[in-house]
Amino acid sequence: MIDADIVVSVCMITYRQELFIAQAIESILAQHTSFKFKLVIGEDSSPDKTRQICEEYAEKYGEIIELLPSYKNYGAIENFKRTLAFCTSKYIAICEGDDYWIDENKLQKQVDFLDKNKDFSSCFSLVEVKDELGWNKPYDFYFPKYDKNIFTIEDFILSDKNIIPTGTVLFRNVIPNPLPDYFSNIFSGDIALQLIFADKGKAMLFNEKLAVYRNHGGGVSKSKENILKGEESLIDLYTGADKYFGYRYASTFKKRLQLMYKTRLFYGAKDIKNLYRFGHYLKYMPKYIKYSDNLAIKDFIYISLVVLFPRLLRKK
Repeated sequence: MIDADIVVSVCMITYRQELFIAQAIESILAQHTSFKFKLVIGEDSSPDKTRQICEEYAEKYGEIIELLPSYKNYGAIENFKRTLAFCTSKYIAICEGDDYWIDENKLQKQVDFLDKNKDFSSCFSLVEVKDELGWNKPYDFYFPKYDKNIFTIEDFILSDKNIIPTGTVLFRNVIPNPLPDYFSNIFSGDIALQLIFADKGKAMLFNEKLAVYRNHGGGVSKSKENILKGEESLIDLYTGADKYFGYRYASTFKKRLQLMYKTRLFYGAKDIKNLYRFGHYLKYMPKYIKYSDNLAIKDFIYISLVVLFPRLLRKK
């Protein structure tokens, strides 16, 4: 049920972010709006002072902040799901506990836009990347290069990067409760959620920076193990989402899955040696074929040789 009194719910999940959470909360409280909004914080039983800091803010700003009780560690996805369920307003924004907003009119700008443009289900902006790891990567390492301002669900399915910097988004509350089954085993909830509201309308990119994305050591690990888990989870997500949407975007999902299985087939075998390559080949080649149209015999033979006998080809 939509809460008629509150126009925007800000969904914030946090865990072990004692160094950042106050700045995140303060950036929400600093918003200038002509409407009421609330901040829903899902604190996930942190072992540091994150919980204490959240409690202090909730006590001081009880009319705005709703701090969800946490007697156990849910994990990122389950914590996100339970926090999102408490966001019952017309619109929902997201700001994770290590990010923060830098425009005091962010919510007002975005609500004004969605109120006037009923064919859009969401809007978002560019983001300032605060690199605390010294990576010195360009913007398009984190998010895609944008050559347009309006995006459809097909764009979200086919993009090889997360189109929306999560801390910048505002979307209509079109989220089903409970969430679709494909949320059960996902590694990250961003894309899974974006597909749902992208199915209900277009997304508008504002060419300005409304928030900061913080790249730091406490974020999701970029280890090979977690990258592989993320890729496998994304494949499951697209497969599950295709079914959830009644196969209305089947051809688009097929293109995406074909590219993902091709990537896994080639690059996933890069560090695998000897007989383990055959196991990798038998796992991914049938799936690549399944999502490929009219794979020529010569291409099939070439791909097989590249994956199974890379040294043989190098000698030629």
